[in-house]
Amino acid sequence: MVNGKRFIVFLGLVGMFAGPIMAQQTARQREQQFTYYWYAARQAQEAKEYDRALMLLLLCEQLNPNDAMTQETIGLLYWGTGRNLEAINHLARAFVLDPGAHWQVYYGLLNHFSTGVENTRSLETKRNILKTAAEASPKDAELWETLATVYVQLEDWTNTLDALDHIEEIQGADARCAMMRYRLYRYLKKDKQARQALENYLAVDPIDEEVLGQLIDLLNEKNTPLKRMRPLYDRYLLINPLNDHILNNYAWALAQKKTDLDYAETLVLRAMKIDEENANYMDTYAWILYLKGEHNMARYYIRKAMQMVNPTSVLKDEIWKHYKTIYK
Repeated sequence: MVNGKRFIVFLGLVGMFAGPIMAQQTARQREQQFTYYWYAARQAQEAKEYDRALMLLLLCEQLNPNDAMTQETIGLLYWGTGRNLEAINHLARAFVLDPGAHWQVYYGLLNHFSTGVENTRSLETKRNILKTAAEASPKDAELWETLATVYVQLEDWTNTLDALDHIEEIQGADARCAMMRYRLYRYLKKDKQARQALENYLAVDPIDEEVLGQLIDLLNEKNTPLKRMRPLYDRYLLINPLNDHILNNYAWALAQKKTDLDYAETLVLRAMKIDEENANYMDTYAWILYLKGEHNMARYYIRKAMQMVNPTSVLKDEIWKHYKTIYK
């Protein structure tokens, strides 16, 4: 590392002598000199000579203070040496000069210094930075995604949805956007729109495991008829035949309608092989055995379910009801 006092002296000399000399140069000479210093700085960075790289970039800044890349690189070097105030100042300049291309590092540094729960003012600052960047670079999907997360934190639902619209305009149907819409509509208790968000995406990509699984869970919650559910379950199990949650729910849906009980038994046994200590799966299996008339085996497994269930679990009451029915 360069001695700190020498570095300060160097900066002073840059200000005293470089300015007047550079003012006398032609535009072409300044451009040539800028290019020379810029590539020399790159070589110094590659050699991990960061103080030398910074000195060279400060000369570049003297030659062209409006070059956003120079400002950003100086900011990063200051950040790497712990000079955070100088880092933020230069990154902010880079952002002002070219917000569309230089928002990420500036925004990232602000995030780095954010601690704990952010207040509304800091979130509004981030929102304003991102909005400015979006005006300069409206086709940057990553930018709109970042802006959407800030809108969520601000509970600005209208602009959150608008940001998601921009993302999909740029890159087409997007699973993350679909899930974000779904969660937002669920939070707002708009279940119809939540379901529509999932179904719209599945119309484009019918085998997305996360979106399809979420739709199945939502429709289950709404007691959707088995006729509507079976094709969804079957499609999901083609994608992932080892999801024990889906296997058990499918088995339970069949059991509730007292249909295709042999297949329901096969499904729940597959779930139990994956998670042998799950009281919910054990309860499903016991109930299917009971419906099939295998009462002794049903009693054995419902007892095991009662022994395994957490006393504080919401499942306990449901399992107890089955226990009483099976033991009549």
